[in-house]
Amino acid sequence: MAPLVIKHGYPFEEHEVETEDGYILTIHRIPHGKNSSGRVGRPVLLQHGLLCNSACWVVSEPDKGLGFILADSGYDVWMPNSRGKTYSRKHRYLNADNEPDAAKYWDFSIHELGYYDLAACIDHILGLTGHKKLHYIGHSQGTTIFFVLTSMRPEYNDKVAHMSALAPVVFFDRTKGTVLAMAYLLNELHEVAKLINLHEFLADHWYIHMFERIMCNGNGFIEKICANVLFITAGHESEQMNVTLIPIIWDYTPARTSIKQLDHFSQIAGGNKFRQFDYGMIGNLEKYHQLDPPDYELSKISTPVTLHYARNDWLSDVEDIMKLKSKIQNGNSRLVPFYSFNHLDFMWARDVKPLLYDDMIKIMGEY
Repeated sequence: MAPLVIKHGYPFEEHEVETEDGYILTIHRIPHGKNSSGRVGRPVLLQHGLLCNSACWVVSEPDKGLGFILADSGYDVWMPNSRGKTYSRKHRYLNADNEPDAAKYWDFSIHELGYYDLAACIDHILGLTGHKKLHYIGHSQGTTIFFVLTSMRPEYNDKVAHMSALAPVVFFDRTKGTVLAMAYLLNELHEVAKLINLHEFLADHWYIHMFERIMCNGNGFIEKICANVLFITAGHESEQMNVTLIPIIWDYTPARTSIKQLDHFSQIAGGNKFRQFDYGMIGNLEKYHQLDPPDYELSKISTPVTLHYARNDWLSDVEDIMKLKSKIQNGNSRLVPFYSFNHLDFMWARDVKPLLYDDMIKIMGEY
């Protein structure tokens, strides 16, 4: 991660924070831009999506990578890595790779990412910088876990000045394409994984990245295949895809995640309800003292939120966005003015700055 930032002349820091349940997370920081004379501005937290990590914000060149753009706009940029990711695999006493610890280590869903990880990161950033509030920007799952945190622990609403939700993922009523089919297959994957004692999805092995480098680092037909693999779940027509980024993207993604995390998304998609993990009737009675898992009470979210969405996003449909907007206290929405803009374009589109980031930063400046 560090070389991606340092090679462009930006300052870089690495911080560790421990969650209430013992996971040790790494947060990467760009404290200021190249031309700021070392002045550190207001903190902003950039939270990655399901199969990404902090590197996803800085794989692009400085005029397109959001981490760099925010730093040059006067912000103090913090990029956490959720538990289990490449840079956040430590735990106070559990080993992520060896049994019997691994089963316990990987026993987390999106609930823990919001309730524990995000809370710990926000407290660390505010405690170290002395600010009372920070800005929050999340992409995809990075929005989901924000809504988990601020509905379950409403006091965190007062610690966030404004939340920019890029391609927010909460409801799946109108999900399209291969994503819809995958959502229903994930539950079966969870059952198979239990039988073969598999806890993590897309383990970060060296030979996987070697294959990606060989296959996706060329030109023409093979590179187009790699690009299309990226967009299978994101939306068709990759008009904005910067193909020169593909080899770099494959170096850092897909980042591993827990099987239980995927299963939680599958449950939400299958039930059309944004609620806590479903352990089955008996498990729910033991954990929640009721037959069904509790819903996340979105009405408790009072942070000002801007929902940035696109019409060609198969994961985050327009109607699902409007449903989310109707359930939070202080929500606004903005449509990206490019019809074929898709789920991954929010990070890596060629024209992402004029299409999205410029207006987003202008809105942030109002809070």
